[in-house]
Amino acid sequence: MSHSDTIKSISGHAERLVACARAAGAVYVDALAVCDTGDSVSIRNGAVESVEREDAQGMGVRAFVETDRGLAFATASSSDLSEAGLKRLADQVVAMARISEPDPDAVPPVGADHPNADELAAWRARYPDQHHGWSIEKARDAAMQCEEIARNYSAEISNSEGADASFGSSHVAYASSDGFAADYAKSSASLSVSVIAGSGEGMQRDYAWHRAFHASDLKTPEMIAQEAAKRAIAMLNPGSMESGRTTVIFEPRTATSMLGHLIGAINGRAVLQERTFLADALNQSIFPDFVHIEDNPDHPDGMGNRLFDGEGTRCTGRNIIDAGRLNCFLTDRYTAKRLHQPETGSAMRGLTGDIGIGSSNLIWHPGRQTQEEMMATIGNGLLVTEMIGFGVNGVTGDYSRGAAGFLIENGKIVRPVSGITIAGNLKEMFANIEMVGSDLTWFGSSAVPSIAISGMTVAGQ
Repeated sequence: MSHSDTIKSISGHAERLVACARAAGAVYVDALAVCDTGDSVSIRNGAVESVEREDAQGMGVRAFVETDRGLAFATASSSDLSEAGLKRLADQVVAMARISEPDPDAVPPVGADHPNADELAAWRARYPDQHHGWSIEKARDAAMQCEEIARNYSAEISNSEGADASFGSSHVAYASSDGFAADYAKSSASLSVSVIAGSGEGMQRDYAWHRAFHASDLKTPEMIAQEAAKRAIAMLNPGSMESGRTTVIFEPRTATSMLGHLIGAINGRAVLQERTFLADALNQSIFPDFVHIEDNPDHPDGMGNRLFDGEGTRCTGRNIIDAGRLNCFLTDRYTAKRLHQPETGSAMRGLTGDIGIGSSNLIWHPGRQTQEEMMATIGNGLLVTEMIGFGVNGVTGDYSRGAAGFLIENGKIVRPVSGITIAGNLKEMFANIEMVGSDLTWFGSSAVPSIAISGMTVAGQ
């Protein structure tokens, strides 16, 4: 079945499931149909270690019913896409909804700000469903080449943890009882390699990876291999460092974690439940005024592009942080209602369970200094290239994580360090950002530069 035929098929399933649930007694319904295909090949030491294929389809439905106690709803899912299976799923979810506890604040799938037909057509024209560009043979060859180059990069590369190449497509269709129905498809390819440098207790491992919509847009196997090998070799013979307070530069790879902490803290569900350190920070300056962070659902380099969210709400770009100021929480329709905040089109939908909240493409706007210029400016500090563990309290903002990287003295990298811990409080860390680098780097649906934070506590030996 072609991509277009698959889209038509699952779109029809979603709309038929809505009709079945209405016939079973639901007042309001929305449904999601998903078809995912994926192939991957793993190479280790020049031989194929595994070849895998995933081909999964499923339906999810959310149905609301009127009970003598108010409006109640339930969710259910199934992989049986036959007509009998759709009817069985619809009957099941309506029966579940009838015995569920009503929620007076529930927001049924009606009245959402849906994109119109012209917007849907324009989106499909701008982002046509394209093939990922790989066959399993081409993916195998790319992984083989990538690992071979990495293993032979230097005599200091002692072993390989393997290379992986994968590709696939995801087709999603959404339909609601208010008449809105839409679908989209995404394809992508990725390549990664991991190698070990040194021997015995001095071994160091590192990796490199890249993901793109089309295989032709991936970094070359040579680029990925050389990055992984260079990183592993650079970390050979690490030491510790003196404990104390210093400026820490997070390279783009580790700086992505700062974006994750921010998005978790402004999640409308976390705000509603008062389990975030930023619950009272709306419209306040929480970063220096040179920090700008946007959520952009329509970016040519972003893997998180989307026209509508998991509730069919139109997605629009927004400046989350503008000149250091927190402009909004991320909401679905339920949290927007409860918090008396605008809907941000941030609903994330699985086939079953409650609706979650997430971003599209997060972009931390870069500054003007290179990473080398940032190091020269701070003089002495730490460049963090690896994070270990997850000691972060989302309620208080307390932060403590294992780390590895490079000691900076007199503006230059002098040696690798490992076995250290960096600590602080996220609210203070956000406020203490000294510089933002010019090295904006994309990681799927996030784009981040290097970030320098002063006053962090480093525990060494």
